[in-house]
Amino acid sequence: MVSVKSNMRTPYFLGLMTMAAATLYGQQPPTTGAQYWSTDPNLDCSSAHALAIQVPLASGGMGVSCLVSGTFAWLAAGGAWSTSIRATAPASGAIGVNYGFWQDGQRITLDTVSGNGSVPVSSNLVSFALNANQPSELRLLGATGGAPQYGTTQTGFVYAVFFCPNAATCAALVPQLLYSFAPIKPWSLSVPISWDSSFSSFQPKGILSGWTASGIQDASHKISFAICNQSRFAATFTVRVFDSSGALIGQSTTPSIPVLSTVGFLLTDLIKTPLPPGILKVTIDGDSNLSSVAFFQFDGDSATSLQVAPELPPGSTFTGVSSIKSTY
Repeated sequence: MVSVKSNMRTPYFLGLMTMAAATLYGQQPPTTGAQYWSTDPNLDCSSAHALAIQVPLASGGMGVSCLVSGTFAWLAAGGAWSTSIRATAPASGAIGVNYGFWQDGQRITLDTVSGNGSVPVSSNLVSFALNANQPSELRLLGATGGAPQYGTTQTGFVYAVFFCPNAATCAALVPQLLYSFAPIKPWSLSVPISWDSSFSSFQPKGILSGWTASGIQDASHKISFAICNQSRFAATFTVRVFDSSGALIGQSTTPSIPVLSTVGFLLTDLIKTPLPPGILKVTIDGDSNLSSVAFFQFDGDSATSLQVAPELPPGSTFTGVSSIKSTY
């Protein structure tokens, strides 16, 4: 059982404490290998805006880890798609890792293969630990019971939690998720994690009410995106398109997206009016509803992930965003 240190008293940390205790369901990475915890009972994680939690050790006693967390907004495993998650422990220390798989607000069980392993493991939560400088790759094969073809694509999102022995290690983490559509198309797409908070300058916050990206939509180019609803209620999101002059040329609203669910769209699924050739700006506005998003550009046999940036109304400022994960 993972317990949370009681010396964090600000509202921000209180929210994170609730999230951590509920999300992990009492499970933690193994403590029989890489040491992702500290023996200092007063471990200070504040420089990374991270939570300090107690970690019961298999050998007895109690360790303390810093904790950071975030969402990969979309996964696609099975069918023609495959998804891999890569993470590397920094030189500054070992890490513990939890990956949880979600679809339509519920945990889902997937078959996965770790590293060079050949035997799939079925689980809705994968936990492991890495030594300093040790890289990892977890391949998501598809729904349990679908082996060996995994003919049906499973979509959803991945919620990731990382344990570190010090704040510097948590602040340096930069995991990524990769999608592949080979051999049908040579598409290989990589997206960063959407962090629950701004844990460091390397890790921009990934849960906000507004997002934007720029791409091209015409006869041969397609823009697509996935929205993960991080609000506490089912929500719709307004999609707006601006041309190269900055003029609003299209607007639509998504269908209602359930809590803790991800839905993918082509831009033309929502914007039915003709769009001019050339570069376009696309925004996703949740008003007071929070989301994490990923944008993609497709052009025949080529594809790329698009840079996603916050989109806030004029006069807005960045403020602390409490994580939805307390409902997990």
